[in-house]
Amino acid sequence: MEDQIAVELKKRLDLESKSKTGTEESPEEQKRTLKDVVVIGCGASGIAALSKLQESGLDVVGLEAADRIGGRIHTTEFAGGVVDIGAAWCHGEENNIVYELASPHDLLGKPEGTEEEWFIFSNGTLMPTGNARAVITEFTDALHARGQKEKSISQFIREDAEKYPIVELGKIPKTKPFIEWYERDNHVGGQDDPKKGKSINGLHEHKICNGEFWLNWKGKGYKTILDVLLNKPPYSEKPITPDIKLNKVVTSIKWQLEDVDTKKPYVEVLCEDGTKFEAKTAVITVSIGVLKESHKQLFTPALPDVKVKSIDNLQLCVLDKIYIEFATQWWPSSPASFKIIWKEENKQEFSADEKWITEIYGLRTVEHHPKVLLAWIYGKGAEEMEGKSEAEVEAGVNKLMDKVFSLNFEVSKIVSIKRSQWAKNKFVRGAYSYRSVATEELGGSASDLATPLEYNGTPVVYFAGEATSIEHHNAVHGAIETGREVADKIVKTLPRN
Repeated sequence: MEDQIAVELKKRLDLESKSKTGTEESPEEQKRTLKDVVVIGCGASGIAALSKLQESGLDVVGLEAADRIGGRIHTTEFAGGVVDIGAAWCHGEENNIVYELASPHDLLGKPEGTEEEWFIFSNGTLMPTGNARAVITEFTDALHARGQKEKSISQFIREDAEKYPIVELGKIPKTKPFIEWYERDNHVGGQDDPKKGKSINGLHEHKICNGEFWLNWKGKGYKTILDVLLNKPPYSEKPITPDIKLNKVVTSIKWQLEDVDTKKPYVEVLCEDGTKFEAKTAVITVSIGVLKESHKQLFTPALPDVKVKSIDNLQLCVLDKIYIEFATQWWPSSPASFKIIWKEENKQEFSADEKWITEIYGLRTVEHHPKVLLAWIYGKGAEEMEGKSEAEVEAGVNKLMDKVFSLNFEVSKIVSIKRSQWAKNKFVRGAYSYRSVATEELGGSASDLATPLEYNGTPVVYFAGEATSIEHHNAVHGAIETGREVADKIVKTLPRN
């Protein structure tokens, strides 16, 4: 016991001596302790990467700017259950990693029955569903048959409608209101700036997974996939528990550093709160919207031109939801959807402050919520809606019900609403990425965005997320795929010493 006290006393005296003489080692002279990997962004892609890296025995840390994990997966309470403010459905079964992960646990449900479609004009009158479907088929066939990759989908549809104004089957006119609905429903963009519109080439590049498109989470919400990825009970008896730090806003990523002793590269990440993380490699999974806003200030040295082109020219669409809880179910059946076709004369019935209401293009029923409808709003209208108060949004939805639906339906009282605000969210800035005309004309691609940054021939910064997926961009399964793919590459190549 006396020997142990003597040793401790000697250590303390040595430290005091070094402090007085100024000979104590500086932080730069001390041996650097590196994490294997720092993952920036803990949405679906980041969690997928973290779980694989941790499971492989690597020393990892995840940094998330928000106060929760999940990113654009955001399940929240509403109307006595839960709803998804972001991603809500597993789209497809074949070649879909979300389906592959969820199906062994029986987590996904198919719609009960055939969805009933209602095409409704803004004055309340109904358009025969067969006529509407004939026009949609004509647009889709034309895009695949005559579409030119250097044009936006919007530009092509409008020009093609001028050349072929009538759908031969049924002699149905391709009216401007219906074209506008089609553009909103497909989130094509490019009405103001064709270069920012969805490219026809991107339409062909994107692969839809075969199988049921509207697989729901049986009332549990999309957040369930995060629990599956982390092996949480009851999905596994061996949970994966990576070190995830919330409220960590990254402000600097230095990626061309070399350890003076080992001569090996490393990455330094600084956060807004002053904390610093050093690792052998980093994985960036933040949205393309965040990269657009911050890459110039974030990366030292600056990103290569080819990477910047991808960030500049890939786009992030703004798509928002408004969940509406009614006192009673007033629509005839479920599942069902309403497609709203706005006529110019009816738009005039809304003030400038209410213009956003005329951008709501559809509503659909919500599984496990018999008294809830989900309204969709896209583009500038969505951004305007995000700037309104909850009370203003509810008043707008009430006016929509009165003007458009009261003619044919006995609409019940609205009890509550819940809406998304993805453009306003500084940690996201939109809903999902897409290929624009600018990527075709000026350069940039998912593969260029995904290419890792190297220093002295060693990959030091990887990129993942749905925007880096060539075939499954805009989807959670694309995000998870890329996160796991990057993790696999790191596990195979990262030095373990």
